[in-house]
Amino acid sequence: MPLATLKFMPGIVKDDTSYSSEGRWIDSDKIRFWNGKAEKIKGWQKLTQNQFSGSCRGLVQWRDNDGNALMAVGTHTHLYILKGGVLYDVTPVVSSGNLSNAFSVTNGSATVTVASSAHGMVDGNRIILGAANFNGISWAAGTEFTITFINTNSFSITASGNATSTGSSVGGTVSFQYLLNPGQSDSVFDYGWGVGTWNTARNGGGWNVPANTTGLEVDARTWSFDIFGEDLVASVIGHPLMTWDASAGVGTRATQITDSSTGDSETPNTSRSVIVSTPDRHLVSLGADDPLTVKFASQETTGTWTAAATNTAGSQRLTGGSKIIGARRTRGQILIWTDTSLHSMTFRGPPYTFGFRELATGCGLGGPLASVEVGGIVYWMGINQFFAFDGTVRPLIGPVNNFVFEDLNPIQVEKVAAGLDKEHSEVFWFYPDASNNENNRYVKYNYRENVWDVGTMDRTAWTDASTFPNNTGAATNGYLYSHEIGEDADGAAMQSYIESADMDIGDGQEVMFVTRALPDIETSGTVDVTFKTRKDAMSSFTTKGPFPVTSATERINPRLRGRQMSIKAESNSIGTGWRLGFTRVDMQADGER
Repeated sequence: MPLATLKFMPGIVKDDTSYSSEGRWIDSDKIRFWNGKAEKIKGWQKLTQNQFSGSCRGLVQWRDNDGNALMAVGTHTHLYILKGGVLYDVTPVVSSGNLSNAFSVTNGSATVTVASSAHGMVDGNRIILGAANFNGISWAAGTEFTITFINTNSFSITASGNATSTGSSVGGTVSFQYLLNPGQSDSVFDYGWGVGTWNTARNGGGWNVPANTTGLEVDARTWSFDIFGEDLVASVIGHPLMTWDASAGVGTRATQITDSSTGDSETPNTSRSVIVSTPDRHLVSLGADDPLTVKFASQETTGTWTAAATNTAGSQRLTGGSKIIGARRTRGQILIWTDTSLHSMTFRGPPYTFGFRELATGCGLGGPLASVEVGGIVYWMGINQFFAFDGTVRPLIGPVNNFVFEDLNPIQVEKVAAGLDKEHSEVFWFYPDASNNENNRYVKYNYRENVWDVGTMDRTAWTDASTFPNNTGAATNGYLYSHEIGEDADGAAMQSYIESADMDIGDGQEVMFVTRALPDIETSGTVDVTFKTRKDAMSSFTTKGPFPVTSATERINPRLRGRQMSIKAESNSIGTGWRLGFTRVDMQADGER
């Protein structure tokens, strides 16, 4: 028989059987489709050798007025600024003052008990103390400690050495700065009795101590970032808005925007998200003191929130849903999602400043980081569907939807992080599967070719190339990675593969014998090709291979029999990139054996 060409349609099909998906690809990892052909994605390497603490769930990049490239990195414990390849901790101070004879120690122990009335901190909170020297224990000014919660009026820290004598209410006057409380690493499923870890203090409380609802976080902490001039504005759920002054430099911490700092009693005490409207430049707090309220400061200000005839401040409560999840700028408007609906916020000018309207229901945002905008089209992942907005809301129906949403960990849906690769016209969504609490998989949509693929990668936040030349992803190991560089995973081999559905050999009416295959693969290394055959759709496979293919390989001799055949190409070696073409096979009718 003449050579038969194996041609497959681009895209991965996961929501059908292998046999009914003939002519398609059914599984993949770290590949993309470009001009209809499958190829391995490029690799990544560390953006900085500095490692961040906590789980990163927020990235934004920009330039200050001096042209310096900056990136904000928000984790569930810290806020950092990346500048010149170095991460600087700029986590805001939320309370400061002096402690007076607040320390108690025991001879031979490094544990220091600190008395601080209504301190409001939780386990893992960080505190910066002024210089102290007492009972054989000392530290320099500016020393940072991590606290262990005891009760609402005391906590403990660990000194670098042991006390040489026992003392109570000692230490003299020592300055303190309490940093922003750490947030939830993982989402908590519900409120009420039994939630959380037994006997672990949360929100400044403990057994038989009323919890302070200010700062209560049930969802895993995610950061909302935007740029106001050259300054960073930021938000985490349940806390005031924050700002970092770029002109003050990386030695200065972010500050909270509170009524005490602005002198305006309408300044939001808590917020769920933040965005800056353009080109009118209003600072917008989403979920301001109420999960569905949108509040905006007067134009070009961060501290005027009380509406008056002489300014453009104001607020609006949305209807539909129970809470605002996130927002995204697009052409001529800001899109605001609740957990069930999508709303439009449009600048109108005085006297109302902004107009609001509901665009659609049943299309809520899965998590605060689950949307991207490109070319005037917004793409997002809900709790059970993908959507796009190009003037109207439309569902994105793909052949992987059931696979993704049936395997998504619903408790950790807030962690879903969208990523954009403009160069390859791709939108990623990184998500935790049913057996994981942290993002370990991705689903990817190519909006140029209208195809989908899936794979594994542990990215918890993403920012696409702009100020920095490459896409940047945050990994679960505490590093930032620049993507689309080389062929490897930060110097290690990157496993990549694609596997086809079953296809009939010949017309499927009789058993065929495949004697040879002529691979059509462009590769810089070695690609392993495996063939599998079976005699009917429900029988077991016979596997031949893997057969190593290099740029010098002219033919493979698999010598396999069956009515149906599938093919898999994969690589897991240093420096290997590849792109598939059309492999041809030589086959002939063969009798049963």
